[in-house]
Amino acid sequence: MNINRILIAFLALIAATSTVSCHKDRGNYDHLTLAPMEIDVEGVPQSYTLLRFDTLTIRPKVRYGGVTVDPADAKLPQLEFSWEMYPAQIDREIIERHTLSDSIALHAEMNQRELTWEVLFTVTDKETGVKAFSKFNVAITPALAEGWMVLYERNGATDVGIISNNDISKTQVAERVFMDVYSASNGAPLRGTPGSIIYSTANMPGRMKLYVQSSEDIASINLNTFERVASFDDGLFWTRPAVAAPALVTATPSRKEFLINDNRLHVLDYTVIAPGDRAFNDALGGSYGMLAPWIATATSPAFEAILYDQTNQRFMKVMQRGSEVVPISTVQSEGTPFDVNEVGMELIFADLGWNNWEHMVMRDTYGGHYLLTANFMEGETAFIGKGKYDMNTCPDIGNINAIAAGYFGEVFYYSANASLYQFRYTPGATEMLWTAPEGQTITDIALQKYYNTNRAAGVLFDPKNLCRILYIATYNEATRTGTVYQMEVNPSSGAIIAGTEKSYSGFGKIKAMGWKPFL
Repeated sequence: MNINRILIAFLALIAATSTVSCHKDRGNYDHLTLAPMEIDVEGVPQSYTLLRFDTLTIRPKVRYGGVTVDPADAKLPQLEFSWEMYPAQIDREIIERHTLSDSIALHAEMNQRELTWEVLFTVTDKETGVKAFSKFNVAITPALAEGWMVLYERNGATDVGIISNNDISKTQVAERVFMDVYSASNGAPLRGTPGSIIYSTANMPGRMKLYVQSSEDIASINLNTFERVASFDDGLFWTRPAVAAPALVTATPSRKEFLINDNRLHVLDYTVIAPGDRAFNDALGGSYGMLAPWIATATSPAFEAILYDQTNQRFMKVMQRGSEVVPISTVQSEGTPFDVNEVGMELIFADLGWNNWEHMVMRDTYGGHYLLTANFMEGETAFIGKGKYDMNTCPDIGNINAIAAGYFGEVFYYSANASLYQFRYTPGATEMLWTAPEGQTITDIALQKYYNTNRAAGVLFDPKNLCRILYIATYNEATRTGTVYQMEVNPSSGAIIAGTEKSYSGFGKIKAMGWKPFL
C-alpha cells in the first residue's frame, strides 16, 4: 500500500526526553498517547494538468487511530484539514499562496494564473499539534481562447466574463462560460463602473492588445491570461494625466488607438515606427465643448479621428498626425441630409453599419429622435451626411437604451425597456422582434462583428459568424443577475431565425460586449 506518512521531528524529541529523566525523580505523571495519523493516496494521481477554470478534484483517504475518517463524522472535531496552493519550484519568483478548501476532499475551480503549482494537503490533530502532509503537482494551461466578452458591473466594480461555444470559436470547443475573469486573474475587479472593452489589432502582427475601461481606470490586458499589463497609473501613458476620468478606449483600422480622458483625446499611433514599449501620448489640444464617448470607427486616411462635440452639436476632426481637435472645415452641400458642422442634436448611440457608414441615433432639444448615417471613409467631402431618418413614431423610442447595426444590409436594431425592435429606415417601418422574460430589462445589444472594414472570406480578424449572431444582454434588478441571450439572425434582412436562442446567466449588470479572437 502506498501510504504517505510524515513523521514529525518533535515526536522523536518527545520520545527522547521521556526516557532521559532524573533518576531520583519518582513523580507520578500522565503520559499522552498519540493516535497514528496517515494520508493514504493509493490510486490517487500525484500530478494533474488542467485548463484554467477547470475543476480540480482530489480525494485522498485519512486514517486516524487505524480507522478511515468519514468526512461527515462529527465525532472527530479534533482533526483540521486544509488545502493550499503555491507556485512550484520553477516559478518561485512568483509569491502567491491560495487557500482552496478545509475539507478532506478537494473540489475547487482552478482560476489561478497559468503556472505549475504545488497543492499541499495538511491534516492537523488540534489536540496534539501533530500534522500529516501530502503534496500534488498541478499545471494550469490557457483556456481563454476565442469567445464573446461580456463587460459588467458587480458590487460597484467592473469585471469581465467570456462565453465560449462553437458559434463564436473557429476551433471546436466545449461550451463554457467564464465568470469574473478579470478579478480572478488580477486579484480584484477593476475599480469603477464599466465603460468600454475592445480587442485592438493596431499593433499587428506582433503585440495585439485588449483594453478594459471603467469610470476610474483603464487596463491593458494580456490576451491569453487576462492579467493586467498596464493601467492608468502604471505604464498606459508616457506621462500620467493629473485627472483620472476615462470615458472611452477604442481602436480603428488605421492602426491607431484612442483614449478619451477628462474630455481630452490621447492617441497611440502604430504607423509611427519606434522601438521598445509604446504608450499613449499627451492629450491633443483644441477648443471644443464636451466630447461624446465616441470615435468614428471607419475614416479616410485624411482623418486621424472623427469625434462629436455635444456642447456645440457638431462633428470634430483630427487631421492625420495632427496636434489639435478642430472643426470640419469643408462646407457641406445644400442637398446633404444633414450638415456635420451644424447637426443641432445630441449624440446618443452609434455603431458602424452598412456601407461602412456610421449609424447614429441623435436626440433634439424637443426630445425627438433621428437616425443619421454618415460616410467618413471618403474624406472631407461636401457630402458626408448620407441619411436622416425620423424615429419619432418608433415604439418606445423615448426609452431607447442600445443599438446595433449590420454590415450586409439595411439592418438596424434598437432596444427599449424589455423589447428589441428592428427599424427599417428607408421605408420607415418598425417591427418588434423579441421581448425579455418578466423582470428583465435589456441593457445592451450587439452583433457578432469586429471593426475590421476588410471583410473578405477567411479574414483573420473577423469572427466566425460575422453579423449572423445577435447578443442581447438583460438585467434582473431583483436578483442582480445579468443574462446574455444569443440567437441567429439573417445578416441581410435582420430577421431572427427561430429555434436558435441560447442563454447564459450569472453576470452582473452588463454594459458592453465584444469579440475576443484566439491568438
